[in-house]
Amino acid sequence: MDVPVQYFQSVIAIELAVAGALLWQIRFFESRDTRRPQGEHVPDSRLRLGLALVLGATLFGSLWAMADEGPKWAAVAVTVGLAVSLTPILLRVLPPLARDARTNERDPDYAVTVVGLLLYVGVVAGFLVVLDID
Repeated sequence: MDVPVQYFQSVIAIELAVAGALLWQIRFFESRDTRRPQGEHVPDSRLRLGLALVLGATLFGSLWAMADEGPKWAAVAVTVGLAVSLTPILLRVLPPLARDARTNERDPDYAVTVVGLLLYVGVVAGFLVVLDID
């Protein structure tokens, strides 16, 4: 059974919204020469490249799947790509995982982040199982 084209269209729409929010949030397009408030810096080039690859692969994978009449494995692949691209936004919203540099202590709500990430993985895994049901 093939996946309807509307699924891939929805993935593209969501991915474009994610890309806009995420790329703006991490200041993806700012150069190193741009003036910033004290302490702010541009994300690592490897992170920026990896994010661009995930976003591009998900977007073009969806377009390819629409042209190829939506095989099920393509739906699983673009769903995983979408889930990976949402992870940085989720990490930005939840309390930080890293220890404070000055005090070497974790945020008191550290467990909320761990539980949130585990729930997110569970929801994505559940969705992938539903996609794979014949």
